[in-house]
Amino acid sequence: MAGQGNRQSTAKRKTTNTAGRNNTRTSSGHTQTGRSSSTSRQKQTQPMDLAIRNEILLIVLAALAVILFLCNFGVVGKAGNAVSDVMFGVFGLTAYIAPVIIFLMIAFGMSNIGSRIANRKLVAGAGLFLLISMICEFFSANPALAESYQFQEIYTRCSEHHNGGGILAGSLAYLSCKFLGMVGTVLAILVLAIICLVVVTEKSFIGGVARQGRRVYERSMEDAAYRKERARERREAQEEKRARVEERRKMREEEKENEKLLRMDKKVSGVMIDTALDKDREKQIFEKTRDDIHEITLNPMEEDTYQEEDDRTAVRESSSYHYIEHESDALDEIHIQDSQEEMALSYSQQLPAKPSVEEESRYEAHRPQDSYTRQMGNSMAQLPGRERPAAVKAGSGTAVGSSPAARQQIHRKEEGKKVYKFPPYDLLDKGKSNKNSNSERELKETAMRLEQTLGNFGVKVTVTNYSQGPSVTRYELQPEQGVKVSRIVGLADDIKLNLAATDIRIEAPIPGKAAVGIEVPNKENMAVAFRDLVESKEFKQFPSNLAFAVGKDIGGQTVVTDIAKMPHMLIAGATGSGKSVCINTIIMGILYKADPEDVKLIMIDPKVVELSVYNGIPHLLIPVVTDPKKAAAALHWGVAEMTERYKKFADYNVRDLKGYNKKVESMQAAGDPQAPEKKLPQILIIVDELADLMMVSPGEVEESICRLAQLARACGIHLIIATQRPSVDVITGLIKANMPSRVAFAVSSGVDSRTILDMVGAEKLLGKGDMLFYPQGYPKPARVQGAFVSDKEVSRVVEFLKDQMQDDGYSEVIEEQIENISSESASPGMAGGGEGGSEYDEYFAEAGRFIIEKDKASIGMLQRMFKIGFNRAARIMDQLCDAGVVGEEEGTKPRKVLMSAEEFEQFIGN
Repeated sequence: MAGQGNRQSTAKRKTTNTAGRNNTRTSSGHTQTGRSSSTSRQKQTQPMDLAIRNEILLIVLAALAVILFLCNFGVVGKAGNAVSDVMFGVFGLTAYIAPVIIFLMIAFGMSNIGSRIANRKLVAGAGLFLLISMICEFFSANPALAESYQFQEIYTRCSEHHNGGGILAGSLAYLSCKFLGMVGTVLAILVLAIICLVVVTEKSFIGGVARQGRRVYERSMEDAAYRKERARERREAQEEKRARVEERRKMREEEKENEKLLRMDKKVSGVMIDTALDKDREKQIFEKTRDDIHEITLNPMEEDTYQEEDDRTAVRESSSYHYIEHESDALDEIHIQDSQEEMALSYSQQLPAKPSVEEESRYEAHRPQDSYTRQMGNSMAQLPGRERPAAVKAGSGTAVGSSPAARQQIHRKEEGKKVYKFPPYDLLDKGKSNKNSNSERELKETAMRLEQTLGNFGVKVTVTNYSQGPSVTRYELQPEQGVKVSRIVGLADDIKLNLAATDIRIEAPIPGKAAVGIEVPNKENMAVAFRDLVESKEFKQFPSNLAFAVGKDIGGQTVVTDIAKMPHMLIAGATGSGKSVCINTIIMGILYKADPEDVKLIMIDPKVVELSVYNGIPHLLIPVVTDPKKAAAALHWGVAEMTERYKKFADYNVRDLKGYNKKVESMQAAGDPQAPEKKLPQILIIVDELADLMMVSPGEVEESICRLAQLARACGIHLIIATQRPSVDVITGLIKANMPSRVAFAVSSGVDSRTILDMVGAEKLLGKGDMLFYPQGYPKPARVQGAFVSDKEVSRVVEFLKDQMQDDGYSEVIEEQIENISSESASPGMAGGGEGGSEYDEYFAEAGRFIIEKDKASIGMLQRMFKIGFNRAARIMDQLCDAGVVGEEEGTKPRKVLMSAEEFEQFIGN
């Protein structure tokens, strides 16, 4: 019992202890729960307090930054000025932006606390700011030149002058210059700045360059593909055009064959006396009168011999030419002038039958009723005893006008008109071929050296083509994408050194080509013979009478141009460069191309020996002028002739020489009694040395040249001026402005080249006919090797022309006019001139009244008032001085006026 009781009491104690422990555990649990809730509340409150503190701090810092920024401008009082001095002493010129930069860095750091990337960016930004300050220090004071490092001196200078980089950047700049030098410091700053920018922006510098390069490469590839596509389209278009032209040619040939077959099958019903032999009119008749065809059979030899050009017939016998000028109805006029017996004989031989009335009326209804046929019909109706031609049997002989007898009648009936016999080609020397067997290999080697030379300097090019001329060879270089043309031009001296060339000329770019041209002199120059140019197809087929065989271009092609389209030309270059030979080729080309009735020459040669050899040729209007005073008078006559021609143009309602000559032809063909006797020729005035004329009579010569250059083109007067002194006092601005076409030979400097061509380049020429040909309409000057004609060739041609034209003399009327102008020394600018027989000039009285009214006397004032030349104004002033109106010269001062208006009027009255 006792044991059972003990067990029960023990159990009770355990129960009591367990309950106590449970109560204790429960109370401790309540205590822990309370602690955790308070901690969580503290954690929630803590971030809110931190954000508020940060925001307050940022507001305070922003206000502080604004205050510091304003301190730099001295608007915050004495305290602000003191702070500003400290900031400039520490940061230097960057003190203006230092408050803003520091605020932004603090704001960025507070918003990215704990971020390593943000920390790197802050360090890089601070380093970049410090590098900028160092750059400011270099601009304000060169640390490399500082003898010693003085902390106080840097601070004081930056603080007082508000420049430099401050003590921080100044100290770093001084140390870096001391250990790295100026170049090393600049390089270090550049590298560190790029690194800082990469860290701050997180953009790859090398990657950006690579991407940009890839973008440029892709764009260039697209452009290349586009150009290839365009080139392919152009080739296809050209092939289509060529095919169309070939198809049209074949169709024309088939039509001609069909027309011949039709003509063979047709019966000829009659031939009229006014049957036109002009091929165009014959074609019109066949087109309009298919049922009634006039059979006209020309001898094949005659078709080759007689060529109609500009309404005249050119007959070439062996190596000579005969020009017989006649209008389109000249044949009919000759027949009208023939006797009745010759006409009856001709008709009885070739026109045995008379057409029926029905056929004749049908012919009259279908034949083209133009002015030509109407005029001939009226002429035939007025002839007594004339009969209409009888019908021709089918397949009978030639028409009246096409027989050789009719051609001979033309020669007999053209009275008073002499035949100009062109000089034969045998009078000229043949050109010598000077071809080197190794030239092709040498050209390829030079092209390879060009590519290697430019490649050594990092310029990648490809030689796509080369053209060998008589004196130079042009290599066409195509640079790779991204290569500037200026880099090739800048390597001119290096190219000349590596090619061992005397001189080179770079044309960048070649007009009309996507390439750069490098012109290299040939080792052996090849002379261009004048005979080669005259015998060329280009010269023979050139339509103008004023054909100028310039020479051969850089590709070896013959260059022929029209002087009438230039319309005036300036030739300049140093002595011995080829000017006189060029003028000789111009004159010789005209002698081989133009009839004397179509082209007249006035030659002015102050050097006396250059052009005097041409005295006696039929083209000369007056003998070669060698006196400078007479040369000015000749130019003045040209101005007067120009004025006279324009008056004639106005009277006949035409605009130019071509229209006037056509009007004269039509009036002569119509039998107008008021028609002029002959057409007006073109006049070419050649001045061999302008500098000498400008020294003797600068005012008159310049005025005449300017007036002719401005106005003379339409009236058929053209100027060619040559000079060996291309300076601005010879080739004045007025002369150059009115000379659109220029030819530049070798000169000594680029200044002279600019005077001639308005660009450099002529100083690179080789001489001996090497020229830059720059006519009107060319975008750039073309390099041409001029033709060479020797003095012996000129003498032979001149002697040939003198022998055949012995009776022809110069125009005595024109010579007399020029002599009168020269003796009077009149200015070309005045309307009339001084009265030769009177004691005083015609402006004497007006000039005296004008000077007395102005109370001042000077020659320039008279020039401006009366629009006269200097010589005439000076002569009037001398006459006034002799009459006592004005006093003697007093240096540069105006002359004194000695007479009153009343005294002068009394003097005039007496």
